Amino acid sequence: MVSFFKRWGITNPWVWVFLVTTSLQVFRGSPIDTLIFGSSTLLVWLDAAGFFKKSLQERPTVSNAMIAVTMLVLGITLSFFPRHTYLQGAIMIAVLPVALYLVWHKDHGPKEKPDKVMARTKLVWMILSLLLCAWEFAANIQGQLDNSLYTHPTISVLIDPFLDSTVGQTVFVVLWLFMGVGILRIWGRK
Repeated sequence: MVSFFKRWGITNPWVWVFLVTTSLQVFRGSPIDTLIFGSSTLLVWLDAAGFFKKSLQERPTVSNAMIAVTMLVLGITLSFFPRHTYLQGAIMIAVLPVALYLVWHKDHGPKEKPDKVMARTKLVWMILSLLLCAWEFAANIQGQLDNSLYTHPTISVLIDPFLDSTVGQTVFVVLWLFMGVGILRIWGRK
């Protein structure tokens, strides 16, 4: 029975993370976020079930100059155009296939086991991430039940005043771009 669940990707924890997040968006009554997370859930599940294995390519390489130019263009565009507009939405939709192409590639088997320090570091980051997610989920649910954004504020409600300024928006965009490049591991070393 376990092999059935594993073969169909049901044991992959990311499938469940995305499914729970999609359910939260349904509960919130947010159709756009439901579409985004629902589509993401479907993609992650299809990958976990092995539907993409034959079509995945080798890890692509991108020149550092191309990454820097792209980051500069995105940084300027996303920093100085108002948040939550159709233009920013269109930019994010345009960036999505490129990010997926860069991150979704063939896996080359088991990775080397981390040393004790790295294992502890990963554990600490995992716990902090789970606590942050739990806070966000609880605040979202309590805010929906109370019909108030401010009684139990989410992280986005807390940082919105900072992000509503050009400086705040620029700082966030720069951090977001550098974290994205770091997560995608696309910056080549010479």
